[in-house]
Amino acid sequence: MVVLLLVALIGSAVGVQQRQVAAGWQARAAALEEQRDDARGRTEALQRQLEEIADSLALSESDVAQLEDRVRDLADEKAQAEDVATTTSVERDVLVDLASQVADAVTALDGCVDQLFDLLNDAIGAFNRQAAGEDVDVGLLNVARTATTAECNAARTDGAAASARADLLLR
Repeated sequence: MVVLLLVALIGSAVGVQQRQVAAGWQARAAALEEQRDDARGRTEALQRQLEEIADSLALSESDVAQLEDRVRDLADEKAQAEDVATTTSVERDVLVDLASQVADAVTALDGCVDQLFDLLNDAIGAFNRQAAGEDVDVGLLNVARTATTAECNAARTDGAAASARADLLLR
């Protein structure tokens, strides 16, 4: 009888211990599921930001290509204007100023393209780090995106100003 009581007592202790172990594993599983869901949410947010950046990059690349074509057109028009223009000092100074403005616009556009590629590389790196389970501070990407957008908008404005000025001179 004592043996049976002892076996029952040991069995109860083992059962309680096993329930505690099971409860611990259930708690760990729930925590891991929560972490996984949080990581998925961050991944989706980063993916949306990456898509926005890629869309901005595509739009900016298109704008840059159009502005580069226009700058080439302006350079051709400038060359034609130099062939037919008189060599007066005032006309020569105006064309030199325009060439400088066009060169500044091209330089600004090149800087914009460089920043866009840097931003894309940073965004891809952040996405890859996040996919590898690292925490990613998207605030830095947003700051870079804002700065890049500002520089590209300024480059577009410079290109448009050069284009408008050339159009006025060539009429």
